[in-house]
Amino acid sequence: MIPTLRALNAAPTHHLITLVRSARGLPPQSKATLEALGLHRLHQRVLHPFGPTTAGKILKVKELVTVHNVTEIDGLAALERRRPEGAGVVPTGRAPGGSKRDTGISF
Repeated sequence: MIPTLRALNAAPTHHLITLVRSARGLPPQSKATLEALGLHRLHQRVLHPFGPTTAGKILKVKELVTVHNVTEIDGLAALERRRPEGAGVVPTGRAPGGSKRDTGISF
């Protein structure tokens, strides 16, 4: 999802970088570049200001990341988006494959 500009005439000032492919099996230099960008997990997002250093790092790992040019406000709003509370798996009882002693059934 690409964040939209809040102000019509606001120019982008930051890169919103998302890790979309794993660095597994790549040279250590690629892994170090991702770590320098602050990316550790798939689909993790980070916000960096425009600059030659950041642009060089993005070019080194361009096959692994997606980049959107955003304003700082829109980038921070995109970083704050999380799953709604309660989304996910809810434990409802005994896990499959558990011990038969836990069920109270005697054999």
